Amino acid sequence: MNKKYLLLFSFITLLTNAIWGQSVTDLLRTANNKILFKNYKEALAGLNKLVNIEKSNEQASKVYLLRGRAYAGLKMQKDALSDFNTAIQVDPNNVEAYNYKGIIFLEQDKPEEALVSLNTAIEKNVTYADAFLNRSKALFKLNRHQDALEDINKVIKAAPNSVEALLLRASIKRGLMEINGALQDCNKAIDIDENATEAYMMRADIRLALGNPGAAVLDLNMALEIEDSNEYLYFQLANTYYSAGDLKNALKFFNTAISFNNKEASFFLQRGMVKQKQNDKSGSCADFSQAAKLGSLQGEYLKKQHCK
Repeated sequence: MNKKYLLLFSFITLLTNAIWGQSVTDLLRTANNKILFKNYKEALAGLNKLVNIEKSNEQASKVYLLRGRAYAGLKMQKDALSDFNTAIQVDPNNVEAYNYKGIIFLEQDKPEEALVSLNTAIEKNVTYADAFLNRSKALFKLNRHQDALEDINKVIKAAPNSVEALLLRASIKRGLMEINGALQDCNKAIDIDENATEAYMMRADIRLALGNPGAAVLDLNMALEIEDSNEYLYFQLANTYYSAGDLKNALKFFNTAISFNNKEASFFLQRGMVKQKQNDKSGSCADFSQAAKLGSLQGEYLKKQHCK
């Protein structure tokens, strides 16, 4: 009789584990889809139900990885890092956790710490393209341009139509003063995705540096046809006109940028400099003061120098 009960208990336990395993898999799939569609709060609610899984469970590391990504999407970086660390503790071979940990450090402007995590991810998986992409970003931030270029070339070899990778390589090449190569990468990115606003912005910046503000303005106007409520586009367009000496249009587009975002110190600072050139002392001083209030040290300096 005891043997029968033991067998029955074992069968029920196995059946329960199978059902539980299936439900975890389903919940993880659902959470991942919600994260992909940026429904982070909904994903978090589902994942919180799974955090009590035994740490020895093979799915536990995936749970903490996904919850970390949900926290990261909600800009809760401390919680995200904690979950990524737990995912790694449960499964030291969870390369995605190392990669996403590196991304958090990049967002915190800690490229050295990012490099440590991304190096580990690549050591554990030498074909992990996302880790190479992010390591390239870290190396670029550290001004290790040649190393960054080597990494991003590997990414583009594996994914030649990646607009993000092409634009990163364009930035790196510009840092290496390979201007023609940078332009070529921008052109290819636009050929792949004609709605890639960032590609037009980067190409405009390069063209302005080459002394061709007219071509830069054309690029930025094309970008505005795609995304007409991006304050940074208007800001870049205003700076382009300012560099070309067209103060009237510069002022116009600084005004537009500020109408979309009145919390950006640089917008007021640059508009103040335009007004200063137009001999509008009261207007420039008002802008320098506002820039200073928003944390601009240069705004504070210009206010003290010119607004006595």
